Amino acid sequence: MGASLSWYAVRGKTPEMVLRDFGLRRAVSKEYRHTPFRGGPLPNGWFVMIHGRHEFTSDEMRHLSSACEVVACFVEEHVMVSRSACWKNGVQVWEVTHDSEESEHHLDIRGEPPAGFGAIRDRLTKQQKEDDEDGCVDFIFNIPVDLAEEVTGFNHLGSSDTGFGNFVKPTFLQRLFER
Repeated sequence: MGASLSWYAVRGKTPEMVLRDFGLRRAVSKEYRHTPFRGGPLPNGWFVMIHGRHEFTSDEMRHLSSACEVVACFVEEHVMVSRSACWKNGVQVWEVTHDSEESEHHLDIRGEPPAGFGAIRDRLTKQQKEDDEDGCVDFIFNIPVDLAEEVTGFNHLGSSDTGFGNFVKPTFLQRLFER
């Protein structure tokens, strides 16, 4: 099985503000298995929210990045699509997308990616060219993922989420009675 998720790293808002922006609350133990939301703080000051089986949108990023910075990363390993983006104060700064259905070397770059982008792109493009004879691995897929990790220090495959908690969207009645 492959991953299908988006994760968001937020800097400049408290965890409570991030949960409010997502419309979430902390899950109680019986709700643990029924939520696609997981997240928590990173030691470097970012707060990460993982949303399973979801692709982030520009509207979400515009809303979430109000008065802060948000880096998001989407991975859909079943079809080898990855995308990362940075928004600050409601405005997109950069976005990098790979869609293997376009081509194995597809890479769409918008805005001004951070300084580390060139080295990541060059390293993984070189690996892709070396592997093209076998054609078994899509290294270009990792460019947006590695870029988001370089900026935030988080990767959905890493072990930095050991202290993360689970979150749920409250039902209408729970919101009504604040439970």
